[in-house]
Amino acid sequence: MIFANKAMTPADSKYPYYAVHQMHPMLPSALKMDALRPLAADVIGQAKDLAAHGMPHLRALLREALRPMNSYYTNKIEGQHTEPLLIERALHEDFSAKPGEAHKQRIAVAHIGTERWGEDTFPAFDSASFFEGSVVQSIHRHLHNQLSAQDLLQTGDDGKEEKITPGAWRDKGVKVGAHIPPDPATVPRFMEEWTSGYRYARAGETAVIALTAAHHRLAWIHPFLDGNGRTARLHTHIGLSALGLTQGLWSPMRGFAREQAAYYQYLIAADQRRKGDYDGRGVLSESGLVEFIDFCMNLYLDQIGFMDGMLQMQAFEARLAQMLAAEATKADTRFLRVEAAQPLAYLGSVASIDRTRFKAMMGLASRTADRALADLFKLGIVSSKTPKGPIELALPLKLFRYLFPRLWPEAEVDTAR
Repeated sequence: MIFANKAMTPADSKYPYYAVHQMHPMLPSALKMDALRPLAADVIGQAKDLAAHGMPHLRALLREALRPMNSYYTNKIEGQHTEPLLIERALHEDFSAKPGEAHKQRIAVAHIGTERWGEDTFPAFDSASFFEGSVVQSIHRHLHNQLSAQDLLQTGDDGKEEKITPGAWRDKGVKVGAHIPPDPATVPRFMEEWTSGYRYARAGETAVIALTAAHHRLAWIHPFLDGNGRTARLHTHIGLSALGLTQGLWSPMRGFAREQAAYYQYLIAADQRRKGDYDGRGVLSESGLVEFIDFCMNLYLDQIGFMDGMLQMQAFEARLAQMLAAEATKADTRFLRVEAAQPLAYLGSVASIDRTRFKAMMGLASRTADRALADLFKLGIVSSKTPKGPIELALPLKLFRYLFPRLWPEAEVDTAR
């Protein structure tokens, strides 16, 4: 029963959290907010600089190429990740004959689809609507509606099988590590308070800080029976995208997974109750929330900085040359030439190049250029919509180890076998 007309009391609930004020503070105090603003400003400024790099077509290709990586990392946090190559196969509807592996593949593909849907559905940030509980429900629903009926079954803490209903608030009590989330009867009310706490964070530094704080508080409420972590990370990712900060070039997913122990540590610290009179005025620890926000924003900066190095045009051309030299030692692609690095890098700036022009840019004899181009197609670094049509840059997973070293180390190992 939901107590709609009066606040729930300890006598009404067997759970430690049953009243929405117990989730406060939703945001740090004004003084602590001001201390966080310079860091948020750095995130905004460096993200804008990243989006201004001079290879717009490469940036567009990366938006789709990085979705499998984002999926891999968020599912790795949950211990339900599959191999990068198996994700690639699943995207072509090639699923493993092993039920457990196929289940992980479906989860990966579902995340990719929901990430794309979320970015398309929320192209601009509007805090008044983005922090509505219905948005969180729609993310959870979209993600889980792509799974099979069997995928939606799980074993509860009581050993009984239960079904996950996409988008439905949980109606059972749960325990997450040492944390016991709010009474299930109060989840709708806590989500209304969550909305109220962040809906006025309209833009700029405040929006970045609020979006990050909301990530913790959403995980703390744990509003669904399952899929809470994935949903919270998707909400944050989609929000950062809507603010114009990711441009498809980076995601907090990779950072959260690479710093998983610290991510959990800061989540747990922000779960704690206030440590005394100098730890804010709410029930929960203000210092824990501030440290979580600080950790996340530094993580955002780390991801932005890494991708900044990947998108420097001269460095990208140098990596292309190294790739061509390495692959030219193989019998199947022995006609590759490092002279193709410059026109390939140029393809990062334009959608396509006529074949004749591309070959001329290599500066090779006609027959040598023809053979080199044929091997570029064989390597997969270029593609074309027609047999004689313009050439376009391509970013196959197998070449990530050359093109974006250390970006997705697990894929480098997987494709090097």
